[in-house]
Amino acid sequence: MSIIDTGLPDGTEDFVGIKARELENLRNILLNNFYRSDYQLVFPSLIEFSDSLGGDANDSLKASTYSFSDETSQKDIAVRPDISQQIARIDLQRGSKAREKYCYFGETLRKSKDSLTKSRIAYKAGVELFGKVSSSDEIDIIKLMISSLKSTGKYKTVLSVGRTEPFSAIVESLKLPTLDLRLLKNIMSSKSSSDLEDFCFSKKISRKNLIELKNLMLLNGKIETLRYLKNHKNKVFKDAAKKLEKLLKKLPSSIDYHVDFSDFPGFDYHSGLVFSLHAEGFGFPIAKGGFYRTIQNNLEREAIGFDINISSLIKLKKLK
Repeated sequence: MSIIDTGLPDGTEDFVGIKARELENLRNILLNNFYRSDYQLVFPSLIEFSDSLGGDANDSLKASTYSFSDETSQKDIAVRPDISQQIARIDLQRGSKAREKYCYFGETLRKSKDSLTKSRIAYKAGVELFGKVSSSDEIDIIKLMISSLKSTGKYKTVLSVGRTEPFSAIVESLKLPTLDLRLLKNIMSSKSSSDLEDFCFSKKISRKNLIELKNLMLLNGKIETLRYLKNHKNKVFKDAAKKLEKLLKKLPSSIDYHVDFSDFPGFDYHSGLVFSLHAEGFGFPIAKGGFYRTIQNNLEREAIGFDINISSLIKLKKLK
């Protein structure tokens, strides 16, 4: 049997007929949900200059990005792998000091394939809130993420929630190169104790830090698991546990959740609260988000948001 040449690179696909209509239907459902919460629609450019992508700190974003040389500007141009940071750039360029709420829908392109769809292209829908972020904003964002996903179908979901400060406090003193830090995060997320031990041995990381990392990696469950952090001698650990405990007590009882301090959803720009949403029976998050800060021209903005992977959602609907 002959194989038809689609003309498409590996990890890309066309949306035709029923699949295209399903994509458009999900787009309308999610955006209308965001509009009801007073988020204004933004369509960022598909490309931007590589040196402005994600700000100075986000090396992981740039490592996932396809770039090419622009003959007109003589600068490298990147195809976006993420939309959240484009919204952050737009917000900073507007120079607003007020609270701003944005929503979006669009395509992203990454060098690596998505775990569920096996595609390098993903359609994303999400929201970003800029301004002073309160504990009420955190709850509202999480509730909006969950309600938005449920508006697209009947899914039993589990919320994974954690904070980045304890991990950051441990690795700050290690002064690991960017690639090693990224590898360590992947190992922590995989929950492999043997891989963590091998990594720490190869990088000459002390036994004390290995134990701290391993304890953090194994820290997952319900609110009771925060006891370890609350009793820790490190104030950063204690503060992170108290903040997360406060949030968990405010979550509606209908939300099924688990605490995870070694889950790092998305790219490296999140600091503080991080969260992801999993559909029962599938090992990959359908939605993810968290808190972050943006800085430009001495203007610092707090922000929190999430995105829903529409491509994974379509795949999930087919597998149900």
